[in-house]
Amino acid sequence: MIYLGAKRTNIDSIAGIWKTELHDFLFKKREKKCNKCKGLDGSKVDTYFKKMESDVDFYLANKVIDATDKTWISAELQYFKDNFEIIILADKNGLEKEKNLFVARAKGASDKAKACYQLLMEKLYDAFTQQSSGGGITRSHQFFNRMKITTCPYCNMQYTFTLDCDKGKTAPEYDHFHDKSDYPVLAVSFYNLVPSCHVCNHIKGIKKTVTVNPYFAGFESRFVFVDDKDSSKVLTKAEVMKRGGGRVLLRKPDGQESNDDKGNIETFALNELYAIQDKYISEIVEKVPMYDDIYSDLATTFQTKAKTAQEVYDFVWGKHLTEAEYEDRPLSKLTKDILNQLEIKR
Repeated sequence: MIYLGAKRTNIDSIAGIWKTELHDFLFKKREKKCNKCKGLDGSKVDTYFKKMESDVDFYLANKVIDATDKTWISAELQYFKDNFEIIILADKNGLEKEKNLFVARAKGASDKAKACYQLLMEKLYDAFTQQSSGGGITRSHQFFNRMKITTCPYCNMQYTFTLDCDKGKTAPEYDHFHDKSDYPVLAVSFYNLVPSCHVCNHIKGIKKTVTVNPYFAGFESRFVFVDDKDSSKVLTKAEVMKRGGGRVLLRKPDGQESNDDKGNIETFALNELYAIQDKYISEIVEKVPMYDDIYSDLATTFQTKAKTAQEVYDFVWGKHLTEAEYEDRPLSKLTKDILNQLEIKR
């Protein structure tokens, strides 16, 4: 789990751009007007928000919903409009508040009304993120480029580069931290959209039990070698070296499971996923005694070329091993946590 704020000081400014562009997309009058749904009067509307309102008329005219349903949906759209900036820029507490308010407002609403409102907000999300600008690049790609996400913040195992050219296209996916099918009011809230790899986004969509939003926090857990029979017992360096490695789990410094991190760890099966990296972990352990023995020789050699002790460390273990750099390369957090336990300091 990678904390996105550790590296970026510009997230709030990117969120502000998102808010401004979304506001214009929804409410700014257009020269090329939006078509109403087929079956209405055939006229056009000059804002996307008016199109959403006309869609509600279409649902009523085609008896998908009744008049009571229309009243509830229209009230939800008005709430979204009146509280636009609060919803779009909601932080951790704000997202929770909007979730709870929506649940309260949805009590008594029919399933049809809630389904139609969900559809409206999902269509808004798709229309806004997939709108193309100059060169045919979608808005979602533009924002991925601005964020410069290089690895998935949920697993730190998959690269998530953004590429959009004639020869190929690839990009992260937006995970709705609070699922848009459950809380459609948050479908386009900036901090509810976590850039992630396809695997994590797919798993998250099924289980919906993630507890830590990487926009607001990282893990308090770290990867540590633990005793095979007692996972709360964190091994010492001597014990790890004697065993030649061991079982690695995500644990708090005292060896206990973290209640805060538990949802993410279990949802993405991080302990099981990282157990597959046993060969990579063994390579780190094998290097430790050699590093201890030859460090002085390396340092002396490197210093003749004006290299620092930190550069010697980077040469042996690799770069991107500070919290702000974890997302620059897969497995960086795992590597740094193990090195810390084995008392290898940068």
